[in-house]
This record gives sequence, structure tokens and C-alpha cells, in this order.
Amino acid sequence: MTRPRMSVVVPVHNCRKTIAKCLDALGSLDHSSYEVIIVDDGSTDDTASVAESFEWCTVIRLDKGGPSRARNVGIAAAKGDFVAFTDGDCRVDPRWLIELEKGFVAEEIAGVGGDQRSPNDETPTGRLVQEFFRSVGFMTGYITTSRQQRDTDHNPSCCSAYRKTVLDEVGGFDEQLWPGEDVDLDYRIRRKGYRLVFNPRAMVAHYRPKTIRGLVRMMGRYGACQWPLVKRYGLFRKLHYEPIALMAAFILAGVLLWHDPRLWPVLLLPFPAIFLWFFGKTKSFKKAFQFSYMLIVTVVAWNWGFFGAVFSCSSSKWPVRLRESKNS
Repeated sequence: MTRPRMSVVVPVHNCRKTIAKCLDALGSLDHSSYEVIIVDDGSTDDTASVAESFEWCTVIRLDKGGPSRARNVGIAAAKGDFVAFTDGDCRVDPRWLIELEKGFVAEEIAGVGGDQRSPNDETPTGRLVQEFFRSVGFMTGYITTSRQQRDTDHNPSCCSAYRKTVLDEVGGFDEQLWPGEDVDLDYRIRRKGYRLVFNPRAMVAHYRPKTIRGLVRMMGRYGACQWPLVKRYGLFRKLHYEPIALMAAFILAGVLLWHDPRLWPVLLLPFPAIFLWFFGKTKSFKKAFQFSYMLIVTVVAWNWGFFGAVFSCSSSKWPVRLRESKNS
């Protein structure tokens, strides 16, 4: 067989409900030269068996070791010049690989990422979470809202591709991190002098948490994973300044109340401001209320995870590894 130009690596763990949909989409890609490598990270359901029923893809079974290790195993097995990544709860657009590949217009471009949307069969809560993520994407960097191809600092690993030579050069993903391993990878790549590009036409449909409780757990993990990155590299994302701003706001509120307890209504002003901001974006009172509530919930959960990690309390509450990186 001729060498594939693109290798698609998909780490999976207990994705029984979505893996067939993921592979159906990957099997329908409009690209002339690609392979698909499924790396099963110790699933306890029949995810691997379902994947193996798609005979055109390669399935690698591992004991549980985390998605970073699974991706690295996939990179080692990849035969393509470029390695693309998505997740088992994603369904890629037919032109996904073509659009990712189109971003590599110069040798200094090491990675290209794309956009995320809701699947057609997404739950109402999952669809609302996706819309909320897009509304606040400019703050988190998790979802890029630009409609034009442009340089970026980070592309989430559910929708990205890299030159295999660059992945080998930087040592792949840090196997001691999850989540946040894709942020770490992109930062190390950019420190080498390479560029990353975002192409909004490279799209995946990504299933989201089906409950607010699931969203809270997700944001808690995201918050906890940022402390090892800050500890290692310093404040290199806008998001890393949020805990500082929050602490400053609490200190200011305490000073105001100590000076004059009658000023407490002033402390409530941010809440109607948040509501009005969301109403301006959505033109819907209902969604403005929903997104305001979700923002408060996510900020609390994210900072709970972050400060829990700072004080070494998060390891028992959030599944994130906090050990130092061998690649740092």
C-alpha cells in the first residue's frame, strides 16, 4: 500500500455510545490518502470490539494509561506525513482532513486546528453547553470564534493536525498531564519557533456534557490542569490571569464592605451586567438567564479546581495528574 499522507489518531475510553458514529464519519472523509488509528485506553465496555468491526481502521488495545499516552502510541504507529487528532465523542465533517491540510501553507506552520459545533442528535443540554462555550470562547481559548483562517496560540486536540516531524521533535504529548496536555504541546511547539493556524472550515461535531453536573466536573478538571502549566511556564494564557482578577475583586469587595457595609448593593452590579451582555449576544431573555447561570457555575467550578490544585487538594477530587513533565 502507498504511504498515507494523513494519519488520524483517535484515543478512546468507554466510548461505546459514540464510537460507531465517530468511525462512520471518519470512513466518509473526502480525502484520497489517509489512515485511521484507534487507540483504546483500557476501555471496560465494548468500545474496542465495536472499533474492530470497522475492518479498514487499525485498533491498538492498551491498559489504562491516559489519553496522552494513547495519542503518543498512535503517533508512533502513524505512517502519514501529518498526524490528525479527534476524539471518540466527535464526528468529523467530510472535508475535515482537506481543510486541515490546506492550512499547512508554509514549513514553519507546525499545526492546524478547526472549529467545533453540535451534532444533529445532540441533547438539548449539550447543545446549550456548546452555544455557551461559543459565547464565551474568546475568554477561554477553548473555542475560537473567528470566521477567517488565522494564526492561533492553541488548537484543542479534538480537532487538530500536526507535522509528524514536529511531534517527534518535541516528544509528543506529556503523558503526565490530562487535561491540558494539548495546551502544553502547543506551547512547546511555539517555543520552538513554529506557528499554529486555525481554519474554521475544518469542523467536527462534538458531543458535550448532558447535565449541568457534567459541565461542573468538566470545568473543575480544566481548572485543575492549569496550575501545573502555570507552575511550569508562568502566566502564558489570558485565562491564567482570571484567578488573580477574581482574588483582587474579592479583596476590593472586602475593603468596600469594611469601609461601609451599606455599599453591599454595589457588589451585585456585575450580575445584571453579565445578563445584559448575554442578552446582547443572544437577543433572548431565556438564554441570557441560562448563560448567566452557566457562567457563574463554570467560574466557580474552574476556580475550585485551580485553587484546589494550587493547595494540592485537587488530586482526590479531579482526575488530573500534577507531576512534573519529562518534556519541560
